[in-house]
Amino acid sequence: MELWQFIKRANAKQLWQLLRLCLGNIRLLWPTYTATKKAVTYSNTFFGTTHHKNTPANAFRHAAWNWLIAKECMQTQKDEKKVLRWTQKITEMHEKILPGDNLSNAMDMHNNAVGRMVYFEEEEQDLEKGMAKLQKLTQASKKVHTLDELKGHSRSQLVHLIDQ
Repeated sequence: MELWQFIKRANAKQLWQLLRLCLGNIRLLWPTYTATKKAVTYSNTFFGTTHHKNTPANAFRHAAWNWLIAKECMQTQKDEKKVLRWTQKITEMHEKILPGDNLSNAMDMHNNAVGRMVYFEEEEQDLEKGMAKLQKLTQASKKVHTLDELKGHSRSQLVHLIDQ
């Protein structure tokens, strides 16, 4: 989705929150944009278009997106806590502006958290190793049917709603 289409879907309050968030973290905008493009490219390369539905490929895309935002932002901002906060806030804002149903939003936020956790738990954040680890987690992604079932999964487990 193009940036303008994303902005048009937001209400005034969300736009104000997004503006405040972005202005407070201006140095992290370009790395976030770069990471977003890379996440889509990797998802297309590994999974074709199946990442556009709530499949394991979608779980990968969300985790990779957060992993890549953290990696790109760490090159600009060396403060891990600030990068972690930014990555969480900007991806949560995305989910608020482009809401699905409660279960799909919870799934996306869960998979976002997995990507952040994987990034910050690694000693060396090597791109190839990171993407390989996320692909491995994608192969083990668990299908969930309810919010309660989703809440039962740890932050080290990707989840999805439909099979590919």
